Amino acid sequence: MTRTDLIAIRRRLRDVNIEYSGLVRNKLGESRFVRMEELKAERETLVGLIVQSEKSAIPPVGAVLAPESPLHAAH
Repeated sequence: MTRTDLIAIRRRLRDVNIEYSGLVRNKLGESRFVRMEELKAERETLVGLIVQSEKSAIPPVGAVLAPESPLHAAH
């Protein structure tokens, strides 16, 4: 996943959260509960993508401890 993809996902998550908050404040209409459930599902998916991206960005332990690693030299 590219940095641009991650930025787009975070922006969409922000939009989902804003819409969800608006529905929570708006007490009118039963149909809002259907949309809130859709937004919850989308939010869960977006957060999962962010977590997956962050996990894949963490270098494996062997890479950090390898003698040629810049992090190894810093210790």
